[in-house]
Amino acid sequence: MLKKIGLIIIILSLLLTGVFFLLIKHNLPRSYHHTFTASTELKGENINGMNLFDNINDKKFLDKYGEELLESANNENHKYFKIDSDIEIAVNKYGEIVRFIVGRDVATSKGIKVGDSVKKVKSAYGKNSYLRSEQGVNILGYVDKKRNQSIEFWHVQNMVIFYRFDHNSMK
Repeated sequence: MLKKIGLIIIILSLLLTGVFFLLIKHNLPRSYHHTFTASTELKGENINGMNLFDNINDKKFLDKYGEELLESANNENHKYFKIDSDIEIAVNKYGEIVRFIVGRDVATSKGIKVGDSVKKVKSAYGKNSYLRSEQGVNILGYVDKKRNQSIEFWHVQNMVIFYRFDHNSMK
């Protein structure tokens, strides 16, 4: 009898733990999802011809955006710059781009832009995705483990409101 009660307690504990995990999984950090999501190749992903680790001090960048960048945020690890009305970048201490935050009219290499449906994103990028939320917004993400990159589509009512293309060193 005691063995049956003990077994029932163990089974119920495991079930409750599983249910609890399923309920909070959506709120776990990006690093969790990057670890447990199958890789999606993001080779060729770029934003208006710019790639992660392009340097803001290189001629290619300066010719396109000039030397006077509007700093939009700053923390101890990265500086953020608004380079046009639709694109914000984060750069590391070497001036290398490690994050793109993109709004409105700028499409990904697969043609996804703000206003597109989550269904269209899934059709373009495939099934190896994760779902999470941050700041009350739902996020559909893809990670390229070989290149240490991710792209996340922030969406409301299944419509993309902006997307981020990051090196995985970004938190």
